[in-house]
Amino acid sequence: MSVDFITAIKIYFANYANFKGRSTRAEYWWAMLFVFIVGLVAQLFGEKASYIASLALLMPNLAVLTRRYHDIGHSGWWILAQYVLAIAACGFGLSAIVFAVKDGAADLEAVLMANVGKIGLASLVCLAVAIWTIIWCCKPSGPDNKYGPNPWNE
Repeated sequence: MSVDFITAIKIYFANYANFKGRSTRAEYWWAMLFVFIVGLVAQLFGEKASYIASLALLMPNLAVLTRRYHDIGHSGWWILAQYVLAIAACGFGLSAIVFAVKDGAADLEAVLMANVGKIGLASLVCLAVAIWTIIWCCKPSGPDNKYGPNPWNE
C-alpha cells in the first residue's frame, strides 16, 4: 500500500492513540516530516508554542513509532527501553556537572572539562539510541507477523 503525505497525516491523526497494528516506512517518515514542519512553525511563535506542539504530538508520535516497530516484528516496548537508556545517559552526564557545582566549583568551563569523559559517554549513548531508532525505522516491512498482516499486501 503506497502512502502519500496527506494520507500519512490522516492516518497519523486517525490512529493518534492506536498502539496496535503496523505502519509502513512511508507512513512513518511522512508523519515525521509533518512533525518536523509543525515544530519549525511552532518555534516561530515562541518557546511556549513549541512546548505545546511537542506535547500535543507526543501520543501520536509514540503510537506511530510503536506501529512502525510492529511492522518490522519488534515489540513497541523497545521504545520504553530506548527512552530509559537515553534518559539514564543524560542523567549520568548532568549529574557529573551538578555534583561538581554542588561541591563548590565556580568555573563552569573547568567543571565541563573535568567531566568531559562522562558527558561524552552520555552523548555517545544518546547518539547510539537515535541511530538504533533510525535504523529500525528504515527497515522494510516484514512478512505477516503477530502484529498483523504485511501492509503492502493490503
